[in-house]
Amino acid sequence: MTDSSNPPAPSSRGKNRELWVGLFVIVGVVTTMALLFTLTDAAMFRGRYIVTTVLPNAGGIRKGDPVQMLGVNIGRVQRFDLAQQGGVAIRLEIEGEYPVPADSKVELVSAGLLGGMVARVVPGVSPTPATTGSTLAGNIPPQILDEANTIADQAKKTLGRVQTMLSDKTVEGVETSAQELKGLLRELSATTVEQRKELKALTSSLKVTAQSIEKTTSGPELDRAIKRLDTLSQKAEAATASLEKSSHSMEAVLGRMERGEGTLGKMSKDEALYDNATKAMEGLNGASADLRELLQDLKKNPKRYVKLSLF
Repeated sequence: MTDSSNPPAPSSRGKNRELWVGLFVIVGVVTTMALLFTLTDAAMFRGRYIVTTVLPNAGGIRKGDPVQMLGVNIGRVQRFDLAQQGGVAIRLEIEGEYPVPADSKVELVSAGLLGGMVARVVPGVSPTPATTGSTLAGNIPPQILDEANTIADQAKKTLGRVQTMLSDKTVEGVETSAQELKGLLRELSATTVEQRKELKALTSSLKVTAQSIEKTTSGPELDRAIKRLDTLSQKAEAATASLEKSSHSMEAVLGRMERGEGTLGKMSKDEALYDNATKAMEGLNGASADLRELLQDLKKNPKRYVKLSLF
């Protein structure tokens, strides 16, 4: 007779099932971890491969700086690892479309004073291309250190000049110059105000003078003077014509006297009377010439004989 109070013993089939379940769980975890590790490598899905170069130091290159070969950007700096033998292992992510010979070298060069650094790949001659996990020889050209020293020297000089410019004497000189400039601007402003006043007064005086001249030139005094000058000129011309007519008449009379016609012709036989008549004729001709010259001079220089006061 059996004891019904004790539970039955588990069968061996149930134990095997638990063992298989545990094994499948472990395999699933390992598989999941492997997939996660594979999926975290983004270069695999972008068609890129990773190569490594070992250098004594990073030389100032940073993560994300470009990788160039023959002047073409073929990738970027992915990350840095400290090598066990000393130095720095730099991982370079290269585009799959650019094959790099396995015997190529990597140099860290400067991209300019403000351009950062570049990992430059010097291609080799090997027909075998580098693949993920390949290690390329690395080198740091001396020019990088020289440029760094030059930049440091230039920075020191620049800082020295800045300190010199910001010295106490320079600041005091700038403040003094600013104060002098303010005073000069004030004096210039005052001078400008005075010049404006003088210019305004001069403009008013010129306007008054112009108005006076306009009134004088357009007044009746000038018209009367011009009319008087025209009348005098006409009278002088009439006198000249009268003198010329008298001269012609006198010449006719003298001609008759020379021919012995009339009483005067007979009287001309007397030498004394003839001489007197000749002298009178010459004097008359001279007076006519003088009057003609006086008329011409009066036309050319009327101001000598007619004085006109505008003020």
